[in-house]
Amino acid sequence: MVNRFSKEPINLVVFGATGDLMARKILPSLFYLYKEKALPENFRVVGVSRRDIFEEGFRERMREAASKFDEIKKDKRLEKFLAFFYFVKGFFGDKYTYEDLKRVLPAKSKNFFYLAVAPKFYKVVLKNIAAAGLINPKTFFLVEKPIGLDLKSAREVENLLAKYFKEKQIYRVDHYLAKEGVQKLFEFRFKEKEMEKIWSRDFVSSVELRLWEEKDATGRGEFYDGVGALRDVGQNHLLAVLAYLAMEKPKNFSGEEIRKARARLLKTLKIYNAKQANNFSYRAQYKGFRSLKGVKRNSKTETFFKVLVFLKEGRFKGVPITIEAGKALPQNRKEAVINFKDKRKIVFPFETHAVKYQYVEEYKKILSKAFMNDDSIFLGKDEVLASWKFVDPIISAFRKKIPLKFYEVNKYPK
Repeated sequence: MVNRFSKEPINLVVFGATGDLMARKILPSLFYLYKEKALPENFRVVGVSRRDIFEEGFRERMREAASKFDEIKKDKRLEKFLAFFYFVKGFFGDKYTYEDLKRVLPAKSKNFFYLAVAPKFYKVVLKNIAAAGLINPKTFFLVEKPIGLDLKSAREVENLLAKYFKEKQIYRVDHYLAKEGVQKLFEFRFKEKEMEKIWSRDFVSSVELRLWEEKDATGRGEFYDGVGALRDVGQNHLLAVLAYLAMEKPKNFSGEEIRKARARLLKTLKIYNAKQANNFSYRAQYKGFRSLKGVKRNSKTETFFKVLVFLKEGRFKGVPITIEAGKALPQNRKEAVINFKDKRKIVFPFETHAVKYQYVEEYKKILSKAFMNDDSIFLGKDEVLASWKFVDPIISAFRKKIPLKFYEVNKYPK
């Protein structure tokens, strides 16, 4: 928990503050931290956007966003909470925006810059933050997955981040690492010493990682058509869980050592050539996807994928590991299944309780950990690049070799 008695001013500066990420994830999560008295005493949020509104207009937008959450809307503390919100109007490429921002931020404060914007804006925002003198040892940077859309673009983003920040100042967000079920899997691995003895290819016959969603892509058609299921949840969520499941025990449980252990595991992924990718991968699209707003009429984007994964080294060397995910499936199933050779199995659900408000618990943890400078649930650079190195050849095969199949809504692809 953040020390609420700290006198050091802490600012969360959100670029793209009038967008979806702020309304659905950051705002409600901050409110619940506030309600639980888990925010710093001298804390405020500074929104940056080109919207033609001022401070009260921004707070009104936040009030409207809060109204989507019944418990928050009815809470008498909402107005006091909204008093923490400030606003800077301006374009990301305009240096005067950053001069205005500098005037709003208290001197000697600890600043967390959160980019809730498309990756194409990263370069101009970082350049102008630096030019305004806003980067120092007390500056931290939060960036959402996916980092890039392939290995080349991921390297470009990472090189850009490294130009302005040290690694310990960068928080790469993948909310699956903050899920309670995924954290329980991590704890199970290294607290249940007896299980660790049979946690290997000598006893395990196969592993299944799946993210099934009953919900289709309605409302996200344009985004989904440009990304696809594999890049949306395979390259990040599922491979991050795989790293927790199969990695060796880190030297200690600091964020740095945990990230190193996950990265070492991901670097052992067998990289497929075109023929292997064709043999070990499957993709499909649910019927009706092409009719969604923003989706091309002849879209070749997968809304479901299944990939057979192998590790070249370590305790799970050679064990068949399946990762699969999709939209418009028969049920919601988000889980890791470890199948043993004696026919027993262990199932780890990624969500261990009923979810009242999606993302809130995860983003509460993400934000509070960042404010405490605890980087244990954030991705490291090497993890990001290792994941893309594995996924890139499969995406290429999706485009060139692997035929796109089709499946009925709420039916599992055959």
